[in-house]
Amino acid sequence: MYHPFGEDNPRDMPRYFFTGHTHLDYESAIRADVSRQDFTDAPRHWYMDATFRCVRCGEEFRFTAAEQKLWYEEFRFYVDSRPNECPPCRRELRALKSLRQDYDRDIAEALASGDLDLKIRVARVVDQLCEAGVALPAKVHANRALLARQIARRSGRSDI
Repeated sequence: MYHPFGEDNPRDMPRYFFTGHTHLDYESAIRADVSRQDFTDAPRHWYMDATFRCVRCGEEFRFTAAEQKLWYEEFRFYVDSRPNECPPCRRELRALKSLRQDYDRDIAEALASGDLDLKIRVARVVDQLCEAGVALPAKVHANRALLARQIARRSGRSDI
């Protein structure tokens, strides 16, 4: 007997649960605990390996049934969410976010302080973000130039 949303059979799950997939592996299906899910449209009664294309690098990646169980039952992400980037791109994006948070946390102190090491560290954070191709506001570039002048004055170096 057919049940909506594939309650008894993963092959009966609506395809829109995996929008954008290039492949679904029904053999990998594991039963979900819908009582632990936060869902907006409908519960997922099954998790199965789904292959997607990374929007950042274009490589295919697999969003495994085990990852889905972790995302939706442990982390309590909405079951309508899914990763758009492959794991390496997600790691890189998290690292860039962390660098930006370091900058946001430390820039005011670095500009106001006499701590040369802090100034150099924050300048290098901006450099890393630029090297990664992150689009930064003009104010960040202006602060980087100011840090360079402060570093040169305090250290006698002009290569920072």
